[in-house]
Amino acid sequence: MTTMRVLIVDDEPLARQRLRHLLANIPGTEVVGECADGADAVGAIGDLAPDVVLLDVQMREMGGFALVDTVGADRMPPVVFVTAHDQFALRAFDVSAVDYLLKPVQTPQLARALQRAAERRRAMDPALQGNLRALLDTVRTMLGETAPAGTGSPPPTPLPERPAAPAGIVSFADVVVDLRAHTVHRAGAAVALTPRGYALLVTLVTQPGQVITRAQLLREIWGYSSGVMSRTVDMHIMELRRKLEVDPANPRHFLTVRKSGYRFERE
Repeated sequence: MTTMRVLIVDDEPLARQRLRHLLANIPGTEVVGECADGADAVGAIGDLAPDVVLLDVQMREMGGFALVDTVGADRMPPVVFVTAHDQFALRAFDVSAVDYLLKPVQTPQLARALQRAAERRRAMDPALQGNLRALLDTVRTMLGETAPAGTGSPPPTPLPERPAAPAGIVSFADVVVDLRAHTVHRAGAAVALTPRGYALLVTLVTQPGQVITRAQLLREIWGYSSGVMSRTVDMHIMELRRKLEVDPANPRHFLTVRKSGYRFERE
């Protein structure tokens, strides 16, 4: 079985110590380095070539986002942000973070995040598929999860067929989505969404009443491989509710379908 090589980047010694302790309880992981600052991590990533980086957001010298910008998102290993600050979650997923964990992290949370990182690595480098599948199976066993025989992840389910070129206007409550102009207005005021937030909105509003799973959304909008699970969809749905629902705590339009995904309703 291959080993998931982990680089820890956090300016708090106690935080790094806790992550080391947690990783010691997760089979198939190895801490290959620690850095107390993003600037040091730039060199460590080049020298150590870790499989995943556990990265704090706010550090005294160079923070987590500055590190990703310096290395380059296309050259950055899979990143799991581990931080005490929840306000940066959407930005983290927009730089293609695998996951966003809030401190204090627990072993099952971290194990699942590493599972997602392994899936990301497997998708990026098909030559690793066999070895990483063994690691994924070990983590699933530790978490008490199972996968279909002969595969490391469930088979993909295609999205319901949708119009090849959505056009026109979708309206609900006081919201107007202009699919031609790629604009969103609420009560006449423009609503700013990230590119992926807008893509998620369009995917939902052009398929009213359809249940779309998190895995399908991750695959279509973020390009994740099948079987990868992540909080990114949930965080973006929360943002859509905050900006577009009358009562975000009791949504009428962006509905959760328990243990499955989400459904959009116009009324």
